[in-house]
Amino acid sequence: MDTNDLHPEISDLQAVDEVNRGNREMFEVLVRRYNRQLFRVGLSYLRQHEQAEDAMQNTYLKAFVHLGNFQRTASFSTWLTRIMINECLMLLRRRRSAREEALLEAAKIPDTIAPEGAARLSLKEMKILLENAISALPRNLRTVYVLREVQHLTTDEAAACLGVSPGSIKVTLHRARERLKATLLGSAAGLELFPYRAEFCDPLTARVMSAILRG
Repeated sequence: MDTNDLHPEISDLQAVDEVNRGNREMFEVLVRRYNRQLFRVGLSYLRQHEQAEDAMQNTYLKAFVHLGNFQRTASFSTWLTRIMINECLMLLRRRRSAREEALLEAAKIPDTIAPEGAARLSLKEMKILLENAISALPRNLRTVYVLREVQHLTTDEAAACLGVSPGSIKVTLHRARERLKATLLGSAAGLELFPYRAEFCDPLTARVMSAILRG
């Protein structure tokens, strides 16, 4: 269970209804519940902790303002993730220079590590290597891989978040897996990647809730 989830017994829709009825404090349940997921999405696009947090904060505030427009045809998780993706794309358009784009496209995955070398690596080292390998993927591959394999969204959920077909998700995920080294994936299976620890979660949650309660 996620230790940052204040009330796991409360569903997303119940929390949304409470906020829409005027209980703004209930929005903190949603913030803490989705901090980790949005942080991973942010890193997959922006690759910088501070920019990911900027996008998260903007996403939560926009979600709060437009919560009454939330259509229950999709899950709250999908709706919130799509806002986050749009926020990340906006930040990229605003901040990316030609040089940054060239560096992003030039990023390469580390060379294959021999099995005997991988066997000597600690789990922490393997986790770092895998995170670095994921970060080096082209953005489209990196985003799909994080949504499907790190965040564990279904194919349909990832497709809904990105506005593409499920078939496109499957093809892109296959390409991402091919780019990542089998030894790295096998050695780091089951590890929690790109953690969003309490020392980050608590201040961000406090900033979001302060802005919401002031409004």
